[in-house]
Amino acid sequence: MSLPEHIAAVLAPHLGTITADAVARHLCAKHEVGEGPVDPEKARLLQDTIRRGLVAFVGAERATELARLCIEPRPGA
Repeated sequence: MSLPEHIAAVLAPHLGTITADAVARHLCAKHEVGEGPVDPEKARLLQDTIRRGLVAFVGAERATELARLCIEPRPGA
């Protein structure tokens, strides 16, 4: 599973499938990440961008948790 697919899967229950997919693909392109290993600094910046965007939808605490889950190592990655 690619990083954008993983992020979309984590966010879909909270944003809906279509919105989660669009957000994941947009943010990964913006941060220049996708297939293969992700530079730790890019991963940190991507995680922070995801967290900030989620606060309005799920609150600060849950946004932090979901952003962490989005960037955690994925099976097969």
